[in-house]
Amino acid sequence: MILFVIMSFSLVAQEKNDDIELITVTIENYFEGYINRDVSKLNKAFDIQNGTMKVPSVNQKGIENIENSYFRDLIPKWASREKLPPEALKKCVLKILNLDVVDEKMGIAKISMKVGETTYIDILSLQKINQIWKITNKIYVVIDDD
Repeated sequence: MILFVIMSFSLVAQEKNDDIELITVTIENYFEGYINRDVSKLNKAFDIQNGTMKVPSVNQKGIENIENSYFRDLIPKWASREKLPPEALKKCVLKILNLDVVDEKMGIAKISMKVGETTYIDILSLQKINQIWKITNKIYVVIDDD
């Protein structure tokens, strides 16, 4: 009985490690796609059918809002931005600050992305869709580097 429990725990731990590795690849595709303006890497990372990002905005009366923007609309905009110069690309940094997997189906990641002079902190929701990890939701803040 003890051997069965140990083997089961070992198998679950291995599956979780595999999922963490696959989620990390998804996050790296997002980062690499974003900084290199690579639409194919961005499409690999995001759920382009139904995924959304929460975008902060201010309405005409000066009231802060959060709007949903679909990745299918955002990714072409990100990919068509002016390419970063080589010296700026060298300074881009991705840090995965926290990563958790739930039941081999859902993941939550907190990341830091330094792009040019801007540092973003993103909270990403990920789901395994047809056995492939995709970012299904994103919220973010911009932080000062001072």
